[in-house]
Amino acid sequence: MNETPPPARLRFSLRRHRMGPKDFARVYREGSRARGSLMTVALCTNGLGHTRLGLSVGKRCWKSAVKRNRVRRVFREAFRLSLPELPSGLDVVLIASTPQLKPTLEPTRRELVKMVRKAHRRFLEKREQG
Repeated sequence: MNETPPPARLRFSLRRHRMGPKDFARVYREGSRARGSLMTVALCTNGLGHTRLGLSVGKRCWKSAVKRNRVRRVFREAFRLSLPELPSGLDVVLIASTPQLKPTLEPTRRELVKMVRKAHRRFLEKREQG
């Protein structure tokens, strides 16, 4: 009989991605940013015990709603799979950069983790200075 434990479920409930306009404004105003080739990450602390996601995929980058929705799905899935590697208690806003190619999951996930860590480090440094 197979004795391997079942894989941990990485659920992505509404509380993980339900951010309102005030939350976005706070992240843009108080947070720090890191820019990558696929996305810009803006983040700040949220005072909650979990990390939340906000997405900004503008018409300027992708004219087609179908393409914008695909980018959102890839970003959302990359975030869901990366949750164990990310610090908790943050509001993270992913802002899609100019369209390169179609974003694929694994490169997006790697860049997301790298950019969140970089922005979080900047946020902590900014907090220590001021």
